Amino acid sequence: MRGLLALLCLLAGMVPAWPGSDELQLKAIFLGRFASYVQWPQAERPSFDITVLGSHPLGAQLAQFYADKRIQGRPVRIHTTSQLHDVGQPDLLFIALPSVVARKAAIVYAQEHGVLTVSDAKGFAEQGGVIQINFVEQNAQIKINYDAAVKTGLHIGAPLLSIATVLRRSQP
Repeated sequence: MRGLLALLCLLAGMVPAWPGSDELQLKAIFLGRFASYVQWPQAERPSFDITVLGSHPLGAQLAQFYADKRIQGRPVRIHTTSQLHDVGQPDLLFIALPSVVARKAAIVYAQEHGVLTVSDAKGFAEQGGVIQINFVEQNAQIKINYDAAVKTGLHIGAPLLSIATVLRRSQP
């Protein structure tokens, strides 16, 4: 299965994890790739906005990596904040809050505003977040909460669903 994930990542333009890879750089790459397989309900804006909510070094990595790149044909703007009320309405919200209660509040906010939520927090997808990404033994593990995506108004493309563990209400 790991070899299949690496092959699918390579075919999709993703960089699979291997020894010596910088996990932050890989997360930054994965966020852009996730976004390329998602359709949002709101009208397109002039830039693709990513906000990192909470204390996480990913914000600096994203700013460096996406300085001259585009996501969905739009220039990328990176924001970081520690307060939910400062999030605004980004396209993608990386939630790095320490408590389950704070993460759930951010998830509810994102669902109300049509924002794709991503986190590396354990149990994030089960708590209602859309995409959870973790690295185990240098392999990316992706979970997608399909019901949360639908509730948020997002459509996730089949190529991304095919490389993830997909959580659905109908599953035990």
